[in-house]
Amino acid sequence: MPTFTLNGTAIELEPQTRESFAWLAGQIYRRLHEGAPLPALLTVFAHEGTTTQGLPTSDARIQAILWTLWQIGIASARVEGEGDKREVKWDKGEHANIDTRPIIEHFTEEGIKEGRALAAGLVVVAGRHIKVNGIEMHVKINNFELIKAQAAEMEKRRTDPKHDPAMAAASYLAELLAQGADQNDLRLRAAIELAADLGIRSLFVDAATRQLRIDGFNEQAALAAAYFQGAPVEQFQSAINRAQVLNKMALESAQKSGRAPTGGTGAVHPQAGTPDLVGAAGKPGNHGQPTPFKRRRR
Repeated sequence: MPTFTLNGTAIELEPQTRESFAWLAGQIYRRLHEGAPLPALLTVFAHEGTTTQGLPTSDARIQAILWTLWQIGIASARVEGEGDKREVKWDKGEHANIDTRPIIEHFTEEGIKEGRALAAGLVVVAGRHIKVNGIEMHVKINNFELIKAQAAEMEKRRTDPKHDPAMAAASYLAELLAQGADQNDLRLRAAIELAADLGIRSLFVDAATRQLRIDGFNEQAALAAAYFQGAPVEQFQSAINRAQVLNKMALESAQKSGRAPTGGTGAVHPQAGTPDLVGAAGKPGNHGQPTPFKRRRR
């Protein structure tokens, strides 16, 4: 087993259960909206756990944190100083990490126990972008209350439960854009995150005719979302298959209409879950009851 060095102490890493990493995901995911680098956030968690809380390094929570640091390429980390002078530092290692293998290979039973699934999921989520009318928008992590409220708004656009929820997410996003919302609008930021959680990679919005089309889905984002939602390993392939089917439909439609496809699987790069869209509650937006966007006929 690998060894991680925390505050100068070498700690042997042991495989952990999915529950340990699920605990860590619940603790760390929404904190990413505060802007701290993932290695710094993880290191502070480990430091506070072993010092302030006095947890042993064999504790499942500490092990989950250190495994995640190891899997994103960090070999050692430390917290120096106190109070306002406290600094978090880390060193990259030469060991194999999640960058050395295809993303799909991390979402296995073994990958979950070694923290590769969580690390890969965080990297995918942190690096997501959505292309709207050809313009790339970075998907920013938002606080949970904001996501709950906008998830409720999105659910109102889902008139037929048989339809893929991605269409409702795209419709709500299109409505906000038609109202003039920009990336400083918290509702739009949350709507973009919800759309990305459902795998949307690219869409086109025609405000004049109130129509839209989804041009591409991100297979990696769909896989990460399935993991964060707690789907069992045997369902991970289904998440990829859904994104591939939707991508194929978008490509065929583009070819029939003579358009060049603008979406695709959407590569992501290292840079860290997913809200329950059913029954979420919160204050509705103050934009009234806009006319729903309709899916463009192809």
